[in-house]
Amino acid sequence: MTAKRLLALTLAGGLIAAGAALWRGGSAGRPSSPSGKLAFSSPDDSDVVIARVDGSGLRRLTTRAGPQFDPTFSPDGRRIAYRDSTSGINRDDEIWVMDADGSHASDLTHNSANDWSPAWSPDGASIAFASTRSGALNLWIMATDGSRPQRLTRSSSEYPSWSPDSRRIAFSMLSAGPVQIGVIDREGGRERTLTPITENSELPAWSPDGSRIAFSRGFEGQRAIWIMRADGTGAHRLTSADSDDVGATWSPDGHFIAFSRRGKLMIMRSDGSDSRSLGVQGTLPAWARGRTSHER
Repeated sequence: MTAKRLLALTLAGGLIAAGAALWRGGSAGRPSSPSGKLAFSSPDDSDVVIARVDGSGLRRLTTRAGPQFDPTFSPDGRRIAYRDSTSGINRDDEIWVMDADGSHASDLTHNSANDWSPAWSPDGASIAFASTRSGALNLWIMATDGSRPQRLTRSSSEYPSWSPDSRRIAFSMLSAGPVQIGVIDREGGRERTLTPITENSELPAWSPDGSRIAFSRGFEGQRAIWIMRADGTGAHRLTSADSDDVGATWSPDGHFIAFSRRGKLMIMRSDGSDSRSLGVQGTLPAWARGRTSHER
């Protein structure tokens, strides 16, 4: 069954019922439930999809034939940048942008190299992304209209995540050994490693207050969501490695984390408690920081 057919069945009421799970009562400084919207990739990466964080309001945003995934919201929640692989994955991948209701989609990169994993800066001025345009896979940065692309890293790197002050970028640093979490200043310069080289650590997500970074650790099939301080210290596990959890994204208030577990979307509190399934299939979620055009 194709992802589009599966999504149509979901909209008919097949999958989202589980998203109504109740959360434990809140307390001072601890909200009782998350709010907002998630954009995410469909299970086979064929489409960008949007839904409320309770799993309702599911809607496919992309319509072109072929894979389209890796969504990231603009800071105001009104636009989404994403990877367009409609020519085939790793065959002239491009970064596209659209309104958060799926309209006005256009190509930003217009480059014969492979461009993917966009991340919109919190100040709204730039988009970081991975690209092979230098002959190797590096992080690049460009203006939000696609102009002024500049190479940022020398290491093989992908999946950037901005610090909330837009001054630093964490990323997955690829090597002959395990993947590590690296960090670099927006202007470039020295790349620093935040995680040990004993096992894979990838897909970083900077917390809204800048104090912590969530990430996935472990090898495929046995990955868990971990969290550490922004300097790499104090790393500890939030979920079970038996669940294969990846793709963490923070709620705008920093109280919740959404992620995917074996192709299904989950939400938990940022301390790892109260984990819930949304009853929606998807991967690599992105949490809108502002009001989306999908809500108007």
